[in-house]
Amino acid sequence: MRKQIATTAVALSALILLAACSSSQDGDPEFTDAGNASGPYLVNDCGTLGSPVASEIAPPGIAIDGLVISEDVVPTISVGPNSAPAAELVSQQLIAGSGASVVVGDTISVNYCGVGQISGALFDSSWARGEAATFDLVPGGLIEGWTQGVPGMQVGERRLLEIPGDLGYGANPPGGIEVDETLIFVVELVAIG
Repeated sequence: MRKQIATTAVALSALILLAACSSSQDGDPEFTDAGNASGPYLVNDCGTLGSPVASEIAPPGIAIDGLVISEDVVPTISVGPNSAPAAELVSQQLIAGSGASVVVGDTISVNYCGVGQISGALFDSSWARGEAATFDLVPGGLIEGWTQGVPGMQVGERRLLEIPGDLGYGANPPGGIEVDETLIFVVELVAIG
């Protein structure tokens, strides 16, 4: 009887350990395929400045916080039904880079696209314009979500930024962005300096 109880306890412990190891913690990205993510999704192609396309399934990509980001050369950002406004800044690496890291004060060149979380629509994209944007990463020169979320990036790295309204445009957004809207950016570092 004791041997059976001990064997059962060991088996149960192994199952609990296995379940804990297989779960995702701290918002770690998970790869999903189109068959596993049901919508409706608003899919934005960062290569075109058009309206999002409604889809019942998300294209393949990395799923984070109700979003699916494709790993294509020019990504798509899909906003799903479980997407919610960001309570704090999320800066999540999607693709690793290499070399020196960006620090505040650097001049950087990036490709990026931005989507509003409320509307699910693309409001800006350097990929759609066909050229990287170059600017100084300095406080006051950009929205605060960029000056806090971009440092540490390496050339070739792609990163997701989920920027809450108070670190974005707040009460005075430009056209195409709602008041206090969470901004979703995919940023790819092209060059430093």
